[in-house]
Amino acid sequence: MEKVSARPGQLTGSAGPFAWDLTETLQGAPIFTFPRWSWRHPLLPATQMLPAARAHYDGTFSHPAGTLTLRQAPGASARIYGHGNAHRWGWLHADLGGGDALEIVAAVSTRAGLRALLPLVFLRLRRHGRTWPRRAERTAIGWAGVGRFRTDLTTPTWSVTGRSGLRRIRVKVTLPADRTLALDYVDPDGSPAVCRNSERADAEIRLERWWGRWRPEASWNLDGTAHVEVGDR
Repeated sequence: MEKVSARPGQLTGSAGPFAWDLTETLQGAPIFTFPRWSWRHPLLPATQMLPAARAHYDGTFSHPAGTLTLRQAPGASARIYGHGNAHRWGWLHADLGGGDALEIVAAVSTRAGLRALLPLVFLRLRRHGRTWPRRAERTAIGWAGVGRFRTDLTTPTWSVTGRSGLRRIRVKVTLPADRTLALDYVDPDGSPAVCRNSERADAEIRLERWWGRWRPEASWNLDGTAHVEVGDR
């Protein structure tokens, strides 16, 4: 029987032949990818956050070939709830080093009316201890309406571009075929979906700032260290 428990500072559980007992030590503040209110008022089709945007893990992970012991292993953990999988979706978690991180969720809802919209993008960049954009909903609706941040949810490469305030960002993610696992999902209503997941994806991230013209502010190239998921039906 599968049992999973996620308490503050402690992750335990089992699934088939796998079992884990881990202590989670936070290394930074949470990241709310969606607005904070969406966790208290479930009005959106889904919502996601990182209670541990950066953390260290100690403990054991058991598998059929033996037991893996972790000591101060770097990582992160996320939480998501919703009314089944989206019609199409993409997700990126990128540890950028030095305490910086990028989290992106882009999706098309299965709800009637919302399915006809372009994918909504929720993007949060933690850099130098500050999170951009300041409001989580800015990238999805912006000041100029839906579409300020855009995404191309294709595989093996998908991208996100957008601007908020005096900054704009361009993200290109690649899921190499030999480092990607395809999984079949079944929603509670029985409808199927396919998820392509890679914990060793590549990502190119370019951040620019407006100083009379667009000038480079920061860039990151992740070679096999980005965690990415793209799903469709």
